[in-house]
Amino acid sequence: MEPGTECVVEPGRPQLAEAARLQRGAAEVGRRQQRKTETRERLLDAASELFAAQGFDATTYDDIASAAGVARQTVFNYFPRKEDFVIAWGARRREEVAQAVAGSAFAGEPAAARLALMMRVLATSYERSPAAGRVYTLAWVKWGGPILEEPILAAQFAAVISEGQRSGEIRADVKAETAGQLLRAAYFDALWRWASPSRPEDAPSLFADLLARLELLLNGLCVEPQREGIKQSIRLAQAIESAPDTPKP
Repeated sequence: MEPGTECVVEPGRPQLAEAARLQRGAAEVGRRQQRKTETRERLLDAASELFAAQGFDATTYDDIASAAGVARQTVFNYFPRKEDFVIAWGARRREEVAQAVAGSAFAGEPAAARLALMMRVLATSYERSPAAGRVYTLAWVKWGGPILEEPILAAQFAAVISEGQRSGEIRADVKAETAGQLLRAAYFDALWRWASPSRPEDAPSLFADLLARLELLLNGLCVEPQREGIKQSIRLAQAIESAPDTPKP
């Protein structure tokens, strides 16, 4: 072989076959995971409808399996304990809040407006299906949900407070973590009262209660020049509340 005419070794058929096999394997793993996710969501939706219709304690695993069109063991595989449905419901709600905060709808808006958006998302997650929302809330409190979720929701509120401090909207002498905990406590208080079986039928919506608490807290958190911004943010949130497609309890 003359110099400069060396052959370039191309991948042989065994290497190509192995690469194709690995690619097919990865695709199959992705499809299996997608099917698992879809099954889990279907089970949670079926359970939520049953809980709303006949109560949490009265609903059995057989009921959920029948409604979802799966075997009873499949339900146990995804939700070994009944309270796992409550945990999954809460995780779904937290994801909705995280997406709203990270979205572009309120990008660049004042901290007060972003907090109002968070309250809107939290309220909607319950008010879109009030019966299920109340059932889940009562079961969630029974299993210590507010205590378990304290670091998560309080941290989401605190992150917005910190951004408001950097922009000069929120008082610098306020500890963001403490403010987040106060907002979380106000949220849980409104949620518990909304879910209470003794709540009057003509009581304000969950979102209205959340806005009232938020406005009170913001008046203490915001610096003086920003208080007009609080009113504007609350008015914007109230306009959302009065829109025709807003879910009602």
